[in-house]
Amino acid sequence: MNRRDAVKSLGLVSGHVLFPSVLASFLHSCAHKDMSSYSPVFFSSKEYKLITEMIDIIIPATKTASASQVNTQVFLDQVFSQCMTKEQQQVIHEGLAQISSTFAEAKDKTLFIADADKKAFNKDKSYSWFKTVKKFTMIGFFTSQEGTTKASNYVKVPDGYKGEIPLDSNTLNYGKTSLHY
Repeated sequence: MNRRDAVKSLGLVSGHVLFPSVLASFLHSCAHKDMSSYSPVFFSSKEYKLITEMIDIIIPATKTASASQVNTQVFLDQVFSQCMTKEQQQVIHEGLAQISSTFAEAKDKTLFIADADKKAFNKDKSYSWFKTVKKFTMIGFFTSQEGTTKASNYVKVPDGYKGEIPLDSNTLNYGKTSLHY
């Protein structure tokens, strides 16, 4: 399989047979626990530190916790190690290696991530891995207790389907961002 095929198939990770069990394991193991002693399986320690910084830029702390405060980096480590092929894993490792030094030296890291996001969505093949990282960052955060109950319009007991919901300044999960989805 060549690199291009590997990049195309990154979207298939969420359809992987192990994904539901990884998600359930993440939800159970990370809920309100201090994961500072967690040893990454997929990421090297340098990559783990880098990915933690990146996800906090993608989902920073606001009225809710940041992505790393709800242990999204642990979720990424588990998903990438258990649900990706070797080729897909290599694409992620290569992408992180590609930006490692420039990210560390960047004066405005938010601008750096916004630029990486723009490149990824403008089909720059060298940044295609970023879409996967961002997608699973969002999944990890919004499936956490914090993301589900405080950053979303959480309804404990849902009632009937509502096809159109009017938006106002208090509506959650519809905020503007410079990042693409």
